[in-house]
Amino acid sequence: MKTALIIGASGQTGAYLSRLLLASGYSVTGTSRNWAESQTWRLNRLGVLEDVKQISLSLHDLLALEAALDSEAPEEIYYLAGPSSVAASFREPTTSMSEIFDPVVSLLEILKRRSSATHFVNAASTDCFGNHGNSLLDEQSPMKPVSPYGIAKTATYLTTQNYREAFGVNSRNAILTNHESPLRGPDFVTQKIISGLRAIHEGRQLTLSLGNTAIARDWLWADDVAQALHAIGSSSDSSDYVVASGTTSTLDAFTAIACDQFGLEAGEVITHEPGLNRPLEIESVRLNPAKVQQQHGWKPTVSFREIVERLVADEI
Repeated sequence: MKTALIIGASGQTGAYLSRLLLASGYSVTGTSRNWAESQTWRLNRLGVLEDVKQISLSLHDLLALEAALDSEAPEEIYYLAGPSSVAASFREPTTSMSEIFDPVVSLLEILKRRSSATHFVNAASTDCFGNHGNSLLDEQSPMKPVSPYGIAKTATYLTTQNYREAFGVNSRNAILTNHESPLRGPDFVTQKIISGLRAIHEGRQLTLSLGNTAIARDWLWADDVAQALHAIGSSSDSSDYVVASGTTSTLDAFTAIACDQFGLEAGEVITHEPGLNRPLEIESVRLNPAKVQQQHGWKPTVSFREIVERLVADEI
């Protein structure tokens, strides 16, 4: 039986990855700062809460991190923790950057000192790339982040790469694009759109105010992302991969599909509030997932339209 430590197991992607690894015969340990207060509803909804060994762990406590590695002896570590809101990182940059970066370098330093063979997977982000116009982006593209969140994620990416190249740590990056599911937190714009349109459909509100909906992203289903993470983490190849669909769609398109599913007209119910725009924004992104597809045979199973339709169906 293989052993895996998922740091951030109670989050959207961590919950799907927990279910996948358990189904694959792994022993899975998940960490949280305090499981007694953590939102474990995602693991519970997927039916795996009782099967994941839960340990409380402060990611800023180096001794506690070492003790966790001693007690669990994981063959694979998936780092999925830390703040994931770009908007919040503009409001609280110092907190966001510390919470995102510090635990990653601490874990890598522990693995380096121990000459550990453990596979370490860092969940980086396509927000690291920033704005590149219409260029097709892959693992060799320069990173020019435009938010504190993107800057911190870029630091984790480069540090993970550095510990692999300089010290031989078995570390690899999964550069993840936007991914959605019914387990997504309510503060993300996609969930705000779905829940807001439901409220309009049910007559509880008249309109939904959004910021810049012309932005374009590459969207994935979160369970597909979990499949990619497992492929990357279990591989003998220690490398970095862009995990994306290769298809770019606008938030306007997302909203239009969702409105259609609720029987609403976007032009009648969607308003735009400039105050909701970010100080700096990635206007559009085009991503090339050829490497992960060719080396691991991974491909997304849920299209952009199906993602929106599934979210609406679950909300209803």
